[in-house]
Amino acid sequence: MNLNRRGFTQFAALFAAGGTTGAVWALSEEKAALSATPSRTLPDAIYALVDYCLETPYAALPAKVVEATKFQILDTVAVALPALKSDGIRQLYDWTRETSGKGESLVLGTNVRVPAESAARLNASMAAALEFDDTYEPSLMHASCVTIPTALATADWVKGVSGQELVAAVAVGTDLACRLSRAGSPGVSPFVVGWDPTPMYGFLSATMVAGRLMKLSRDQVVAAVGLAYHQMSGNAQASVDGTLAKRLGAGFAAYGGMMSARLAKHGVFGSDHVLEGLKGLFKQYHGGKYSKESLLGGLGSSFAGPDIAPKPYPSCRGGHVAIDATTELVMVNDLRPDQVAKVTIYSPPAEMMLLGAPLEKKRNPKTIVEAQFSNPWMVAAAIQDREVGLRHFTLEALQRRDLKELTARIVTVEDKSLVRPDGGPGFARVEIETRNGQTFTKQVEFAKGDPKNPMTVAEFHKKLFECTDAAGMRRGQAQRILQRIQNLEAEVDVSALQTAMAI
Repeated sequence: MNLNRRGFTQFAALFAAGGTTGAVWALSEEKAALSATPSRTLPDAIYALVDYCLETPYAALPAKVVEATKFQILDTVAVALPALKSDGIRQLYDWTRETSGKGESLVLGTNVRVPAESAARLNASMAAALEFDDTYEPSLMHASCVTIPTALATADWVKGVSGQELVAAVAVGTDLACRLSRAGSPGVSPFVVGWDPTPMYGFLSATMVAGRLMKLSRDQVVAAVGLAYHQMSGNAQASVDGTLAKRLGAGFAAYGGMMSARLAKHGVFGSDHVLEGLKGLFKQYHGGKYSKESLLGGLGSSFAGPDIAPKPYPSCRGGHVAIDATTELVMVNDLRPDQVAKVTIYSPPAEMMLLGAPLEKKRNPKTIVEAQFSNPWMVAAAIQDREVGLRHFTLEALQRRDLKELTARIVTVEDKSLVRPDGGPGFARVEIETRNGQTFTKQVEFAKGDPKNPMTVAEFHKKLFECTDAAGMRRGQAQRILQRIQNLEAEVDVSALQTAMAI
């Protein structure tokens, strides 16, 4: 079936209005026969998403979506490169090499080839590990760290994927991940519900991205998504506990998605009632609470990409508002660490649960992941060094006495008035009391990188080169990669670009 963008939009409106009570889609003869029996229902919304994924060409993408997608590819590659030797990733890399079979796709930043799905798992885990990956704030979805490594690994394996096709696959795949994540339990933080949306919806979006680049048929991709749904996971306990499992969720999703696509190509199939079936995603994981408008509204004409926020700091996005507030207070008032008597961080419930409690644990992070999810640690770094960067999230940094002395003077308080009305990371208010009795207060609602508070080109380049320097990449090579991705539509075969990334 060939659909143009208007067709997608018209179907989305029809679907939202009529549910699944009408025969909207033409089915294969086998599936049409099956759907006529009492035990079968008509296809659910997954068909609309798969058709959108497979049939949206590069030429249909608005210019701002193309630019946003190229920016996200560059940002994701940059944050992945320095992660290879980090805890959790290092072990995954060693184990992958020990057990790998046919060399199909590159591990980013190396000349090492492993099976394509193993490369996707490793590269996606690398992209998420340093907590420097971008965020779709309305649903706290980290789409890029799943869709982009999956697309790169698939393209490197199948060969002949142009820069334009890579951009198109990533743009629609990222949009799908964001749509799925914002549709479930609308208006409620996924962490309050209990899910980490990145590995959860990443399984489905990764499958569709891989399926598109593998040139699978519509039925094959639907079959593959059914297989991915059977593997889907994504609870938020790893984030709450600050364990290394948090770093691997995106990788599990990328691996599962590509494996599902490869199995479907060989004739294995899963349920095609992935989203709205009796035990489909929205009923099983969200108690039937979901928004069809969020899922299908503007499909093919409205894209999430331009609304995705890059991170200026390598830590949980929910803590960036506190970092911004602290940095401004310190800089504007020229506050020195020894002047600070007490700091109070006010956060809404979801951020308080994830970043502010229990207080003693947040004051004394024992692992890097715990530090990445600690408002007291982030704020202490901002006070002490007037910036927050990769150097603050190392085993050596965790032993810094000056930071520990500051965290001991920091308290966290829940404030429900700081919940962000339109969803996403809540607001934060930071109050600094000095030893001479002065009090300075700052509330920040939209962190740096948010579309309402964008990063400058200089700020992004600073982040890019901080990452490539940390990875050991020479500046000249990093600048060449930057230029090639900025002109990605000119690449004939993106596997050559990945070869050029080897450090």
